[in-house]
Amino acid sequence: MGYRTILIDRHAIGSQTSPRAAGLSAVLRPGALMTRLAVRGVALLSEFAAETGIDIGLHRSGSLKVARSAPLAAQIQREMGLAEAYGVRARIIDAREAAALMPQLHGDHAAAIGYYPDDVYLDPALFTRGLSQAAAGLGALLMPDTAVEEIVLDGDRVTGVRTARGVIAAPIVVDAAGAWARGLAAMVPLPMIAVRHQLLVTRPLPEVRPEQPITRVLDANVYVRPCDGGLMLGGYESAPLLLPEVPGDVAAMPLDLGVLQDLAAAVRAEFPIFADLVTEAGGARLRGGMPTMTLDDEHLVGPVPGVSGLFVIGGCNVGGLSTALSFAEALCAIIADPAAAAAIAPLLPARFAGAAVSEAALREACRLHYGQHYWSAAARAAG
Repeated sequence: MGYRTILIDRHAIGSQTSPRAAGLSAVLRPGALMTRLAVRGVALLSEFAAETGIDIGLHRSGSLKVARSAPLAAQIQREMGLAEAYGVRARIIDAREAAALMPQLHGDHAAAIGYYPDDVYLDPALFTRGLSQAAAGLGALLMPDTAVEEIVLDGDRVTGVRTARGVIAAPIVVDAAGAWARGLAAMVPLPMIAVRHQLLVTRPLPEVRPEQPITRVLDANVYVRPCDGGLMLGGYESAPLLLPEVPGDVAAMPLDLGVLQDLAAAVRAEFPIFADLVTEAGGARLRGGMPTMTLDDEHLVGPVPGVSGLFVIGGCNVGGLSTALSFAEALCAIIADPAAAAAIAPLLPARFAGAAVSEAALREACRLHYGQHYWSAAARAAG
């Protein structure tokens, strides 16, 4: 038996935090499960335009990781072993080759530079619009400008959702509300918190080409990639703005250019080009979204314990778009056959069942995970 899919959004479909993302991928992850899902996610992204005829601004650019310190150089070296074990292409390169790939990068003083040719980036606004367009083409009903006020239960079973337009009966509800997912599923504890993430895009620069790789400076937790003819700069500050009370519209979230100026200063040696660009007078365009961080820095995907028919897909930990399609595929498999949940067991919400976590402990864990986003556990311990 099949189901009709209804996509409900309190604003225009896909207009809130997702289009404000950076749109980066990282195929190689610390574990086999996440690497498998990331590889599958990039494969699905790569097939999307051919399958749907919809451009999502995908660039097979590859990526660079730059380490200044010994602990993070050791992290890159360990990743080479993981890449070989997981069948992902990666190798150590020198500063000359890195500069040939990313001419704006000055990597002469790097302790190590890793090259990951299978990574991609995409245009997050094109992608979110494209997904909804493709879903509608397959028969999904889109309901924009419709606030979901409550998930309706009969005992411990989902029966639908209450919206501003009335109740919609449904035996299965997927909470994919991103920053608002925790509040929507308030009847169960979902240990995640939304956080402000900011980035900027410079004015167009004649020397920038779209095929240049994503570049991550690990020590500073900063990333750079081509965007709209210029360069995108973003990163993860150590004292992020956590959003336990999420604004109803992402446009109400305050932005702070000073955060990006500090991040640009932190990579001045690697990217001196930003010296005169990270100002409004320099043509910088600032934007910010609200990704969600979780207690253990892993996604939340699957059935919600104690509420039959309720599923969640969220807790992206600042990496949701590039894996969105593979996680959706996994979730659909679980909805069709609950036994499929075993394939992503470490990501299931059930891992937190019965755990008593204070709000203060949750906030501190999410703050640390965000502020040290590019550091492995070993690097965090060494730092």
